[in-house]
Amino acid sequence: MNKKVIKFLWEYLKEYKIKYLFGAVFVIGASLISILTGYLNGLSVEKITTFEFKLSILALIIYFIFNLIQSLLRKVSNVIFQKVSNDVMEKITYNVFEKIGLLPAKAFEEKSSGELINRVTGDSTNIVSNLNQLIWIGSDIVAIIVIAIYILINSWVIFLEIAIYLIIFYFFTKKYMPKLKENQKEIKNEIDKTTSKVNEAIRGVREIRALGIREKINKRVKKDIVEVFKKRNETVDFTENYYAIVRYMNATLEALVFISCIFLLMYGQVNLTFVIAMTWYIYRFMHLFESITSISTSFQTLVVSAERILELLNNTLYKDMKFGMVNKKVEGNIIFKNINFSYSVDEPEILKNFNLEIEKNKVTALVGKSGGGKTTIFNLLLRYFDVNDGEILIDSVNIKDFTEKSLQQNTAIIRQDPFLFNLTILENFRILDEKVSLKKVREYCKKAEIDEYIMSLPNSYDTLIGEGGINLSGGQKQRLAIARALMKESKILLLDEATSALDNVNQEKIKKVIMNLAKDHTIIIVAHRLSTIIDADLICFMEQGQVKIRGTHKELLRKSKEYKKLYLNDEINEM
Repeated sequence: MNKKVIKFLWEYLKEYKIKYLFGAVFVIGASLISILTGYLNGLSVEKITTFEFKLSILALIIYFIFNLIQSLLRKVSNVIFQKVSNDVMEKITYNVFEKIGLLPAKAFEEKSSGELINRVTGDSTNIVSNLNQLIWIGSDIVAIIVIAIYILINSWVIFLEIAIYLIIFYFFTKKYMPKLKENQKEIKNEIDKTTSKVNEAIRGVREIRALGIREKINKRVKKDIVEVFKKRNETVDFTENYYAIVRYMNATLEALVFISCIFLLMYGQVNLTFVIAMTWYIYRFMHLFESITSISTSFQTLVVSAERILELLNNTLYKDMKFGMVNKKVEGNIIFKNINFSYSVDEPEILKNFNLEIEKNKVTALVGKSGGGKTTIFNLLLRYFDVNDGEILIDSVNIKDFTEKSLQQNTAIIRQDPFLFNLTILENFRILDEKVSLKKVREYCKKAEIDEYIMSLPNSYDTLIGEGGINLSGGQKQRLAIARALMKESKILLLDEATSALDNVNQEKIKKVIMNLAKDHTIIIVAHRLSTIIDADLICFMEQGQVKIRGTHKELLRKSKEYKKLYLNDEINEM
C-alpha cells in the first residue's frame, strides 16, 4: 500500500483512532485467548493420560470460560468497527460526490456517468468494507507471533520448519499480487462502462422503443455485462490456481509438523501438551495463510478503489475550477474581448479573436449555421470552460473574479432539452428555495404559460414528473424550465433554443414574456428559428467563430444575403 493511500485512509480514520484502538485491543484480546484455549485443550488431554481428572476438568472449565469471553470480545469489536465503518463510508461517499460537482465540464465529456457513479458509491464502499478485514488479519498476525514464540521455546525444529514455509509463502504471494491488482483495475473499468450504458438505456427508454432498437441496445449492454463477468471468471481461475497451490503447501507443512512432533515426543524433546496444542496451533497458521490469500483480493480492491478516489480528491485527473472574491449583483453589461477558444488542444479553434459587447436590459440574439460557436459562448459565459485567450467581462469585472455563487446567481440558462429532477413540479422549484410558496411558484408558471396545464393534472403541482421530466412533452419541459429560471431572478438570462419545442401560439406568448423581461434583464438568445428573434434589439450573425455582421432584423435583411437566405428558409419551414 503506497504512502498516498495510507495518508488518505488516516485522514478519515484519525477522528476515530480511540474507538479503533479499543476495537483493536478487543480483537487482539480475543485472538490471544484463542491461543490459551489451544494450550488448555492440550493440557486437558495430557492430564487424562496421567489420570489427573480433576486438573483435566479444571482445564476444560477454564477453556469454556475463555471461549465465552472470546465471543464477547469479538461481538464488541465487531460493533465498534461496523459503526465506525459506516461513519467513514458516509464521509468518503459525500466528499467524492462533492468533488465531482467541482470538476470542469471537460471531465464530464471524457468520463462516463457510470464511472463517476461507481467512484461515488462502489469505490467508497470497497475501501471501508475491506479495511475491517485487514484489521482482523492484523490481530491474527499478533496471535501468530505469540504462538511462534511459544513454539520456539518448546522446539526450535518446528519453529524452523514454519519459518522456512513463511519465507516461501511470502515470495509466492508477492509474485501473485501485481497480476491481481491489474485484474481488479480491468474489472472496475468494465463495470464503469456497463453502468454508464445501463443508465443511458434506462433514461432513453422511450426513444429506444420509438426507434425500434431495444434489441440492439440489449446486445450492447449484454456485451459489456459478459465482459465484466469474463474478467471476474479470469480472476476466479487465477485465484483458484493460487489457492490450490497454497493448500498443497499447507498440507505439506501440516504433515511435516505432525511427523516431527511424533519423533520429538518419542525422543522426549517435547511433552504431550505441546503436541496436542500444535494440532490446534498449526490450524491457526493455516487459517492465517488462507486469510491472507483471501484478503489479497480484498486488499487489491481496496488499493484500486482508494487510488481511483484519490485521482479525484487530489486533482490528478482534473483541476478544480477556481473562482474569485467578487460577490455582487450585476447590472448586466457583458463584453467578450479578443476571445480565442478550442475545446481541446487537438481541435481547431471554435472562436477566433471573438469580440462582442452586449448591453444591459436588451435582447441580443446569436444566429448562424451549426458549428459557428453560438452555444460555446454560453459555455464560456457560465464558465463551464475557460477561454484560451482574452477575457469575458460583466460590468467591467472579469468573470473569473466572481465567486462561484455570485456568478451562478447572476446568470440563468434555459436549454433546448432542460434538466428537471425526478421530483414533483413544486419540489423542482423548492430545490431553489425550500420556503417558496405555491402562490409564488404559480406566478412564475403563469408567466411561462404552463400554470393552466399543471392545474389540469390530477395532482396539479404535486405531480411527479419522472426522471429528466419524462412524463412531460418537450414544450412543457421548456416552459417549466423557463418558469424555474424566472424564479431564480438572475439578471442575465441565456436561452439556448429554449422555444424550439413550442407551437406557434405558445411561442408568441413566450416571446412576449421575454420582451417584457428585457426591461430589467440582459437576455441572450441562441436560435435557429429566426422567427423567434426578429424583435431582438441586436442580432449577431455568426460564422466560423466570429460575428460576421450585426444589427436589427430589418437591417440584416438589407445588409446580409446569408442572413436573408437563412430567414427565408426558416419562413418556408414554418409554413
